[in-house]
Amino acid sequence: MESGGEKTKNRSEGESKAAKHPKGLALLFTERRLYFREPRFSREVRMHPFPFEELQKILELHDTELQIDELIFKSTISYIEKILGYPLEDHNYNEIQTVRDCKVYTNQDNITEMVNITDMTTKEKVPNCVIDGRKILFIDPKLEGHVVFLNYNAGFLPSTLPADLKEAIIKLFLLKKKEFIKTQNHEDDYAFEIPNHIQQTLDIYRRKNY
Repeated sequence: MESGGEKTKNRSEGESKAAKHPKGLALLFTERRLYFREPRFSREVRMHPFPFEELQKILELHDTELQIDELIFKSTISYIEKILGYPLEDHNYNEIQTVRDCKVYTNQDNITEMVNITDMTTKEKVPNCVIDGRKILFIDPKLEGHVVFLNYNAGFLPSTLPADLKEAIIKLFLLKKKEFIKTQNHEDDYAFEIPNHIQQTLDIYRRKNY
């Protein structure tokens, strides 16, 4: 059986090792219920939810036109992101919000991970919440009126990009390519418009204002 002095010594040695090794530090903090997590960008390679290489396979694009097609695809993604009001790709965000009626609203849609919430009044971690879209509901009523710091990831991952939104991106890319060809051929009678069925899909995922 270890004596109290030996336990203290072993704990100190463990903390010393944890301080030297980030993984040990993360584990030590978890045991102390501080819920420390490494940000997503430090442990995963970021990938666009719908990369051009996937579009290339789906549409069987010609190798001789790939450079132009990729530029048109990037233009299509930027165009859609402007309509939606947010980037499609998953990013890490930091925000300061004030709790009203036991809830706050994040600035970004499609939360993939709530990394950390800190009560700036008490400087303590907030362990429990319910995520409903951009709405974060707090269980502890004592947080009412407090300022909280949010660290979270939001956007789409390849596994979470909605199928109908991906379909809308493909259709809009084809329309953009048609527009490019018409322009190259100096056909002035062509006016680019988003068809209603594509616009209706984009409206579903458009940024909501609260």
